[in-house]
Amino acid sequence: MHTPSPSDVGRLVHLGIGNFARAHTLHHTEVAGGWSVVAFTGRSAEMADALNAQGGRYGLVVRGREQDEVSLVEVIDEVFPASDVDALVRLLADPFTAVVTLTITEKGYAAGSDPALSAPARLALGLKARREAGVTEPIALVSCDNLTGNGEVLRTAVLAELDEETAAWFADHVDVVSSMVDRITPSADEQAADIVLARTGLADSVPVVTEPFSEWVLEDSFRGRRPEWEKAGAQLTDDLEVHELRKLRLLNGAHTLMAYAGQIAGLQRVDEAIGHREVRALVEQLWSEARATLPLPAAELDAYTAALEERFRNPRLADNLIRIAADGSVKLPVRALPVIAESGGPAQAPGEVAAVAAWTAWVTERVRGGHEVQDPKAEQIAAAAALPGDTERVTALLALLDVAAEDPLVIAVATEEKRLPRP
Repeated sequence: MHTPSPSDVGRLVHLGIGNFARAHTLHHTEVAGGWSVVAFTGRSAEMADALNAQGGRYGLVVRGREQDEVSLVEVIDEVFPASDVDALVRLLADPFTAVVTLTITEKGYAAGSDPALSAPARLALGLKARREAGVTEPIALVSCDNLTGNGEVLRTAVLAELDEETAAWFADHVDVVSSMVDRITPSADEQAADIVLARTGLADSVPVVTEPFSEWVLEDSFRGRRPEWEKAGAQLTDDLEVHELRKLRLLNGAHTLMAYAGQIAGLQRVDEAIGHREVRALVEQLWSEARATLPLPAAELDAYTAALEERFRNPRLADNLIRIAADGSVKLPVRALPVIAESGGPAQAPGEVAAVAAWTAWVTERVRGGHEVQDPKAEQIAAAAALPGDTERVTALLALLDVAAEDPLVIAVATEEKRLPRP
């Protein structure tokens, strides 16, 4: 594919500017050098006003386990509110614009056909203007939202809003690129602005706080110009799916296990969970099983799990387990059950079985303790968790994950519940 040279510069347009984009993709773009960024807000225009008042600059606070590193990001030229459709159309019709990145959340891809409300509809208008302006160089649309196959989701959403002529023009002139992103970016605390001011002199009303770890893996399918994101550690690949699976099964899988097993053990935060001897042992077992399903070099997987442990142990960015515990009925069928199946069944995947058992035990304790379970199937979970016999209860809970009553996983989970670490 196209390898950018130092002369390959241009404009990047970003839709949905928030903390994550400023901590991750826009920082990568600044490190790449030579590119300017024009950004558009998501739902609120407040970020546009704040950043424009600061000349597009903002402070990036990288919060390590012991200290903060602070830098100024100065790649943004201007920020427009999402409602300024004319500005976006004008920018996309300009041949200097070569890349559009998006962080619009999963809901943003199904926002309908009203350009006032829908980023895909706005993009469709901009691409139509680009075609009518006679621009021949390809433009790349890059989804940076945290959903599998995000490029195909974006492609489908945009194509649905195009007129017939632009739809016919699309294949020869638009690259739609999937990517996988990962960087924890919590809300900035009250001290962040003081730190930025003290270290850089910028009175920053919208500082960003993030972790040292950062990962961005993109499909290597650009035909036109793009920033040299590799300078900031981005990886271009012909097989994005395996990297998505690695994240899903190692990072997200461990998060799910710790969320439930950690709380059952009386813990509240991720750093406490990974520091707990028995919970940590369960995570190691889960990682061993998940790694065996991933066709990646052992050294790469070693480095990835070592980085995960470092992230999990960071007390200054520790996430609350209760937050990660939401939506277990959606997460377990994609994070744990496929590994159990690919391993040959529950007897060969005790770590993944522990993740499922921790969920069934945790929701049971929550329901019986009178607490809410945040889940799309909360009502069904409450009914199942109230059943008296363990086998009956576990059978009913696993049925919500589409596990059959006769599946050996039912007995394995009911047995494993009793072995989970307790306070």
